Amino acid sequence: MDRRPNPPGWVPPKAPYNPYDPNDIRPPEGYPSEFLPPGKQKSFSDIPKDATEYEQIRHSMNQLKYTPRPPSELYPGQNKVLKRINTKARFQNGLKITSRLLMFGVTVYGVFFYRWNEGYDNVFSPFYRFRLKCKKFISGELSDKEEFDLSGNSKPLPFKVIREETVPADIATVESAAGLQRPTQKHLMEVERILQEREEKMLRAVDIAEETLKKQGSTKETKPFWKIW
Repeated sequence: MDRRPNPPGWVPPKAPYNPYDPNDIRPPEGYPSEFLPPGKQKSFSDIPKDATEYEQIRHSMNQLKYTPRPPSELYPGQNKVLKRINTKARFQNGLKITSRLLMFGVTVYGVFFYRWNEGYDNVFSPFYRFRLKCKKFISGELSDKEEFDLSGNSKPLPFKVIREETVPADIATVESAAGLQRPTQKHLMEVERILQEREEKMLRAVDIAEETLKKQGSTKETKPFWKIW
C-alpha cells in the first residue's frame, strides 16, 4: 500500500491524520476541531483541564476511526457488534425470586400471624383477628389466649406507686400547708355522703313526729261546737 501524497496547500494539522484511509477526505487546512487538543475546553463555567494519556489515545483512535471489532460478514462496510453474555442470569433470577418470596413471607407472617403488643389493640389487630375468625370458622375452637385476643382489649395504662423517699429532691414538688389542706374530689364526695345521711335522719325524725301527732289527735274526744263547757 503506497502512501498518498498530501494535497497542494496542505498544512499538517495538530490532530492525527490517516493518509492511508481513502475515505479520509478533508480540506487541506484541516477542520477546526482537529486543532483543538483533547481535554476540557475553557467555557463560561468550566476550568480548562489537560487530557490524560487515556483520553489522548481515545482521541487519536477516533480521529483514525480505528476499532478493534472485526468486519461483518453479512453487511459489507460494517463491523460486528459484540454481544455481552450474562453467565449469572440464572443465579440473579433465583436471587430475585428468593428475596421477593422472603419479603412476602415476612410481611404476611408479621401482619396475620405474629402476636403484637401481647394481644392488645395495635395497628395489625384487624388482620390478626381476621385470621383468628377464619381459624375459628374452619376448626371451630380456639385457645384461651386466642379467645382473649379475639375479644379486642385495650392495654391498660401503666400504673406504678412511687414513694416520696425515692423522688429526687430537684424534681420533688414541695406542697405548702395550705396546699396539703386543699380538699380533693374524694373529700368532697365524703362530705356529700355525710350531709345526705344527716338529711335522711332529719326527715325520718319528722316523719316519726308526724305519725305520733296523728295518733294522739285520733284518741282525743271531739266536742260539739255549741258546747262551751
